[in-house]
Amino acid sequence: MEDQLQRRKSLLKITDDVNEFQDEDKCIVYFTAEWCGPCKQLKPQYGKAAVMDPELNYYLVDVDKINSTELAFYNIKSIPQVFVMSKGEIIKKIESKTAEKILEEIKL
Repeated sequence: MEDQLQRRKSLLKITDDVNEFQDEDKCIVYFTAEWCGPCKQLKPQYGKAAVMDPELNYYLVDVDKINSTELAFYNIKSIPQVFVMSKGEIIKKIESKTAEKILEEIKL
């Protein structure tokens, strides 16, 4: 599994720049924070989903490293939040907490 994650690392991106995924036709964005307990629980499942889905780019965005205007734009009032996005716009909120279920929601 770690070998697969290493190969996929270029598609699992940690960023504090929301502009990084603005041009993506479709990507998955996970808003998180280092101090957040539920985020820590979801993070391995999110990483596993990224490994299992080589067709999309996956982003991790630390909410403590982006400004409040960006948080407001994406309506982030609690974390963790996972979205399917297209061209920087939210097209679907992902509610699942396991890699398999996350992938099922993405495909719907």
